[in-house]
Amino acid sequence: MLFPHTRSRRLELRPASADDRSEFVRTLLRTGIESVTPARARATLDSSAAFLVALRSSGDVVGFSTLHGLDPAGHLRSGLYLDPERAKYGVGAEGMYLTTNYAFAAFPVDKLLGQTTEATFGSIGVTNDDEAKGVLDEHLYFQGRHWNLHNFEVTRSEWNVLVDGRLGNVLGEGLSWRHDPNRTPQRAV
Repeated sequence: MLFPHTRSRRLELRPASADDRSEFVRTLLRTGIESVTPARARATLDSSAAFLVALRSSGDVVGFSTLHGLDPAGHLRSGLYLDPERAKYGVGAEGMYLTTNYAFAAFPVDKLLGQTTEATFGSIGVTNDDEAKGVLDEHLYFQGRHWNLHNFEVTRSEWNVLVDGRLGNVLGEGLSWRHDPNRTPQRAV
């Protein structure tokens, strides 16, 4: 059983609300996206789950995370939008792990879908060698050029393998994706 952790070693996911829309749009614009319609911003924050992504050390908000588009097939879409000036290396991957785990812990989904461009590969730990499920060539225009849109997915069974393996230290010492985050961490013996 997975638990919906909202804190990792460096980050905290806090519930976002309609009051955060203006900051959400500003964050999107700082990432290089050149236009955001009010309807798109409203729809994104009116999702199944929307979070402010904050640094635990300072409390500073560095971006937003969303889960949206739950469909009858058991698929859910995720989005992670980080301010490139505020987010440090590796924070994107940690935010993505927290969001992905939250999806599988809190929703009856079999697959989580995400999209990104090469512009964000480094911040979320993706490389050109990672296998996208599909690529839409030159699909988006921002930062003065066209970008390929890479589509990724992770299934519940794939996520279960990851949390029991290489993602064990993301939460911090003594914490596990499979234990209640509100209980005292287990100490290594």
